[in-house]
Parts: sequence; C-alpha cells; structure tokens
Amino acid sequence: DFWKLQVTTTRNIVGGKGIPQAFVDWFCGGLQYQVEHHLFPQVPRHNLPLVHQHVVRFCKEEGVSFCAQDMVDGTAQVLRHLRHVSKEFIEHFPAL
Repeated sequence: DFWKLQVTTTRNIVGGKGIPQAFVDWFCGGLQYQVEHHLFPQVPRHNLPLVHQHVVRFCKEEGVSFCAQDMVDGTAQVLRHLRHVSKEFIEHFPAL
C-alpha cells in the first residue's frame, strides 16, 4: 500500500536534546511533518499539523506506527546513511 510505504519509510522531526520544538517548527518551515507531506504533497505546509492529528489517529487504528526523531538523532542517522551509500558507490564505480 502506498500510504503504508510512506508512513514506514519516512520520519517526522521533533524537538529534543535541547532543541525546542518552536525552533524545529521555524527551521523546517512545516516540513518537519515529512510523513504527512509524503502522504499529502499538495497540502500547504501550514496545514500539516492539522493533517498530522488525522494521520496519527488513522495509523493507530490500522496498527501502523511511524518514526519521529529529534533533529539531532534524525540528522545523524541521515548522514550515516549517506556516508554508507557513498562508500558503496565509490566501491562499485571507483573511476568516477
């Protein structure tokens, strides 16, 4: 299912580790709601918090959870993944 793929392969970004949610909201400009953005890309960013409530409720009813990480851990995980895939690329295509 499209919606399950979007929910299970995307993460929302939240405050934490000393970073207040208000900063995350400002810095990400609404796109900290990545799950909702991927499900409903046409929805204006300022409406994503409202959509979030419905998505959470629907996922709970369906027994599907999604990932929400704080900005520090989420960014670190993405950077680790990018390092991993870039090393794989260089191993397979060393001349580039």
